[in-house]
Amino acid sequence: MSATIAASAGPTPATRTPLLSIEALNVWFALGNAVGSPEAHVVRDVSLHLEAGECYGLIGESGSGKTTTIQAVMGLLPSSARVGGRIVLNGENILARGEASVAPHRWKDVAMVFQGAMNALNPVKTVGWQIAEAMEVHGMARGRAGLQRVGDLLGLVGIAPDQAARYPHQFSGGMRQRAIIAMALACNPKVLLADEPTTALDVMIQKQVLELLVRLGRELQLGVILVTHDLGVVAETCARAGVMLKGELVEQGAVTQLYHHPAHPYTGRLFKAAPTLAAAIAGSPVALKGDDAPLLRLEGLRVAYATAPRFADIVLRRRPPEKQAVDGISLSVRRGDLVALVGQSGCGKTSTLQATLGMVPANGGHILFEGRDLTGLPPAEWRRVRRRMQMIYQDPYEALDSRFRVGETVAEPLGIHEPGLPRTERAARVNAALEAVGLSPAARFVHRYPHELSGGQRQRVAIAASIILRPSLLLADEPVSMLDVSVRTGILDLLRALCRTQAMGILMITHDLSTAADYADRIAVMHNGRIVEEGPPAEVVGAPKAAYTRALMAAIPRLDPSLRASA
Repeated sequence: MSATIAASAGPTPATRTPLLSIEALNVWFALGNAVGSPEAHVVRDVSLHLEAGECYGLIGESGSGKTTTIQAVMGLLPSSARVGGRIVLNGENILARGEASVAPHRWKDVAMVFQGAMNALNPVKTVGWQIAEAMEVHGMARGRAGLQRVGDLLGLVGIAPDQAARYPHQFSGGMRQRAIIAMALACNPKVLLADEPTTALDVMIQKQVLELLVRLGRELQLGVILVTHDLGVVAETCARAGVMLKGELVEQGAVTQLYHHPAHPYTGRLFKAAPTLAAAIAGSPVALKGDDAPLLRLEGLRVAYATAPRFADIVLRRRPPEKQAVDGISLSVRRGDLVALVGQSGCGKTSTLQATLGMVPANGGHILFEGRDLTGLPPAEWRRVRRRMQMIYQDPYEALDSRFRVGETVAEPLGIHEPGLPRTERAARVNAALEAVGLSPAARFVHRYPHELSGGQRQRVAIAASIILRPSLLLADEPVSMLDVSVRTGILDLLRALCRTQAMGILMITHDLSTAADYADRIAVMHNGRIVEEGPPAEVVGAPKAAYTRALMAAIPRLDPSLRASA
């Protein structure tokens, strides 16, 4: 079992001058292009300080002003923004002369780890080239010295220097995030601003990235501001934190104080909304099912992908070896069941869902749905099957077509599978689906575009589109990993309610064992293409048999920061 992340405490303000001070920061965005257009006040009188070697957590939901605050420190706000207050770095107010006073410090004294490592790297440039670029732009190192520095930086973040010649697609998600951190460190900054650095990473990789940030802060005396909506991440990593709500820093202080004695009601609500393993173990009843046949049964399912041909394969004209993504798994889902398939990235979860839906071929085993074997089904038949089996995708920001209104998005499956449906009945079905997912009254939402909705509302629209055909099975691919903690609860409650009220089955994949334990009727733990453990949450989480399950549990951040000392 890996060691618990040691929170970075940092010196107290009384012992030295803060590395970074944000004093009464205000940010306004113009709502139009004309002179004198009204402004939105998005950050209001935010004040905080950061010490060398400290990791400070900035907590809040989407739209609370977290990212805008650190973008102001970096001088990366758009031209429509107006900034007031002081940002003092090394004793200098870097807002004093606008861009002229911010630019000399950007990347050299203060650097940023951007959200979304999967998309932050240029896919057509090697990782080493992208790290070297930052140093060349700022005149830090070139040529042989630059190559040596790239190797040193990769080694610092736990990547072998010879990986510098690889492209981003050849890196795992965790390696990409480490490479982004190496880029941020290229010019030896004193302050590192990390914007949601672990979003959508599985708990094992998340733990590694957090341990890396804490270690770098300690060894390099970096000041780190960790922006996140994940309270467990802050509890495991930071000694101090601030909570933002609607542009205001409503509370800040020691993380233990925020957890045990929150002064603001919003802080208390955030902690209560987060799922915990302890709560799941205590309150997860074993669902009692009859002897009815499973809605979905996977028997010895195998899925393999072709790998890139090696030089020897090309010369000898032989078929390159296959990678076995799913290796003979068996799993069943009954009506009214929510079954969670849990495991880290690359274990075969998504391949299992894709094979079940006919998006990738199975090269072994059987897929039995509503008593019918779907293995080897012709493409024309799959279209009829998918009417009864629908998918909910991970990212609600990418899943909806930005050109379609909500009503058009929800109605689209009807146009494909029931093209002759009268317009009045189609409208009634759309309204009923929106009402069923909690978007009520439906008339308020049907004419909106995705950009007018919150993340949680977008995911509800996606769910409405998936249930409008009245399917018997939903396949949910990480349906809440991109959402705020308080929004996640509402979406998961909705999925569980759909199981009960509409007698459908749900197979949900997730890397979050806490979420699975809190909401699923059964949990299947997947590792290296195989299911290593399966059962009710009380058994899988309360008395895990597999070593991998225990490792997953050990990697989950704990909400109570006082548990760090005793672990």
